[in-house]
Amino acid sequence: MNVLDTSKHTKDELTEILRKELADNPILYLTGPQGGGKTTLSVKMADENVGAIYEGRARSAQPVIIIQKDVTDKMEQEIVERRKLPIFDGDDPIYVDVKMLDKLNYIIENVFDVMELGEEHLFNEISQLAAKIGVKPKQIEIIADEDMLVRRRLQRHMDAKDRLEELLEKEKKYGIKSNLLGIQGAKVLDIVNREGVGNYDDSQFSRTVEDFDRILPTRDMTLGQCLLKVVEISNEEGKESGFLVMHTDDGEQKIISDLVVGKHENSMIGVTLLEIYVGYRQSRHMYQTYKSNLEGKVEVIHSFTPELQLEVGFKQLANMNLDYISEEDDTGLVSVADKAAADRFGIIVSVVDTDGNIESSEPKRIEELERIMFEAYQEFKAAQGLNV
Repeated sequence: MNVLDTSKHTKDELTEILRKELADNPILYLTGPQGGGKTTLSVKMADENVGAIYEGRARSAQPVIIIQKDVTDKMEQEIVERRKLPIFDGDDPIYVDVKMLDKLNYIIENVFDVMELGEEHLFNEISQLAAKIGVKPKQIEIIADEDMLVRRRLQRHMDAKDRLEELLEKEKKYGIKSNLLGIQGAKVLDIVNREGVGNYDDSQFSRTVEDFDRILPTRDMTLGQCLLKVVEISNEEGKESGFLVMHTDDGEQKIISDLVVGKHENSMIGVTLLEIYVGYRQSRHMYQTYKSNLEGKVEVIHSFTPELQLEVGFKQLANMNLDYISEEDDTGLVSVADKAAADRFGIIVSVVDTDGNIESSEPKRIEELERIMFEAYQEFKAAQGLNV
């Protein structure tokens, strides 16, 4: 698999590199961490030689599939199966012919978005389908240095509308097919006619910093100070807040994100924190569905907000249907959805309530965090000249 480092080239250079790759390889399968530039570059390189641009719609680092125009035309003509419909003409069942391009859309949606079987499985399925017309996809890993990835993810909402509008214009100009419903920070308003670009509604999640009420820098804060701040925000504002800690193999603990404060409407700071400051991609292994872009164990520490956590919490983060969960099921600070997220993302989830009580998906972490927060509280009191 080839690797393309977007840190080392301009956008124009990268666009030309990918155009040459597409000229030699009828189907490009772009993978890589969030912020690498897969979607941006695919939109920029779209021209009369591009027939389709598809993405997986799962939330984390979806692959991008770019197909040559002549291959798209072939796939629209090739019938790959006759699908029986649940209706009859008299006693005889009715069938519909399924074109290869429709089958490709089905594979992307089913393998990557519904079954969440991972990038390699999706690539193998696409390869098997394309082999029927003698086409072999090429997989390219799109990467960048970690600082640039985080910087891009923090700023991706700023030009989201422009990028999406450019895509829709090129779809019409060149007859390009696409399944993109949005880019982080903007969405297609009319998905049937592929027209109009707008913001996400208040009840939706853009997976950008726009989902936050505000961001507090943690550069000069200790872990204990961050814990105290989370409790303070819960008591004074009733909003959820949180941050990320990285646990390295040598036992080091390092805060790797800002401390973010959520809005009253939602409780999705966890998934947005992970996608911005860490970067996750779908790579199923046993029960864990998503893989971190960083080395080490990531911990999400967030406050306990009963109403928000019960309504939304990590429901979408875990990508599970948790409607069956009742208040009786969620008796602790760490919800069922938190625990599911810990398993599926391979992370630790620790929760702090308004009284400073702590629970964690990793029980041995509780006592450690309690000690860290108590020591920070002692230091705070001493600094104020108060008795501890």
